[in-house]
Amino acid sequence: MEDKTLCKGLSITAIVLIAISAILLSFNSANGILYGDEATFYGIPFIAAFAIPLLVILIVLSHYINNTDTVENMIAAVAVRYAIFGWFFVFFFKFCVILMEIFFKDFFYEHFSAIYLIMNSINVSVIGTLVLSIALRKLPAVKIEKRKMKIRQLLFLIMIMYGITQVGSIMGLPIHTALSAFSVQDESEIGTELANMLFSSNMVIRIITVGIMPAIFEELLFRKFLIDRTIRHGEFISCAMSGIMFGLWHGNFQQFFFAFFIGVLFAFVYIRTGNIIYTMIMHASMNLVTATVTLQLLVGLIEKMGIDLNDGTFDPNINYDELLKNVLPILLLMMIWIILLAGFQITGFIFAIIKRKNFKLVAMEGEPGRKVLLHKLTHSVEMWVFFSLAILLFVYSYMPDIIAFIYK
Repeated sequence: MEDKTLCKGLSITAIVLIAISAILLSFNSANGILYGDEATFYGIPFIAAFAIPLLVILIVLSHYINNTDTVENMIAAVAVRYAIFGWFFVFFFKFCVILMEIFFKDFFYEHFSAIYLIMNSINVSVIGTLVLSIALRKLPAVKIEKRKMKIRQLLFLIMIMYGITQVGSIMGLPIHTALSAFSVQDESEIGTELANMLFSSNMVIRIITVGIMPAIFEELLFRKFLIDRTIRHGEFISCAMSGIMFGLWHGNFQQFFFAFFIGVLFAFVYIRTGNIIYTMIMHASMNLVTATVTLQLLVGLIEKMGIDLNDGTFDPNINYDELLKNVLPILLLMMIWIILLAGFQITGFIFAIIKRKNFKLVAMEGEPGRKVLLHKLTHSVEMWVFFSLAILLFVYSYMPDIIAFIYK
């Protein structure tokens, strides 16, 4: 690191710009909730006025921070480059959505679910991977020795993944529910938004953008790219960074805990096998179950109940005897699926406890203690640049509704 004082000053400046951007984004989105989407256009120049200098600072920081010989330097170098990826994840996508709303408004809202899912997937998968691969190119990578895994071992790991995912979901749900209780939108608006984002999307598009692409590219971003450049300082710091950064980047408490747990698990699997295909399969198996089977059963149940997925309204003229006949079969099928899934999750969690000794990390000779490594990770000012961008996502997930609730 050529100039620690300069880098520290630039990092603190970046954190301040991120904090201001988080406030501006939250108030801008709150204006959209209170006064309509058109109100958000006026805030874009102010957001850009802080976001663009932020990107410049991050690029300058990446130029100065290239040394990864020590743990501290490695954390700083990796964090700054992931912050650049984070900038594109947050601001580039935001600006693209605004441009769509300005120039292709009718088309955008007519095909909102498909366009939004495709744009988000391209932003993370294609643009994010390209940006990060360019940003990381100067950092040395270690090639991990490849080892084959048996199919039964992979299935066993998938079961454990489902177990710890459910535990993480339960941990985060109360916090997410409490922070989401301030919505000022009426029921029809909530129903419409939910239908657009989840229920009304085309299954093929959903499978590709929610099920397959994230499983491929997120494993490259948060496992292969990250671990190849951190493993030289030990398995623990690699798993810790992979889990924490992956969990935070989901941007809400509903997903944070389980994403952290599976992030650590996937990191461990990649370190032990050196083959990212295994974690891609594990990741895809979870995404596809959610995006296809579970969601389709729920969509089928809602449709059979006479609820319009486009506006969330209930048909007042529905024949309740006919409704009961239509609903019971799919309701029974859904109950069976939930019971099977719950049994799979419980079994996986039990196995995770019983087999926990199989997931021990091997310390390198001379590797600092885990408390020391966590201290270095959490006290790196450059790491807090990345953390700040992740916190921005959390703020943006909950704060607009809270602000709108206060001002309504």
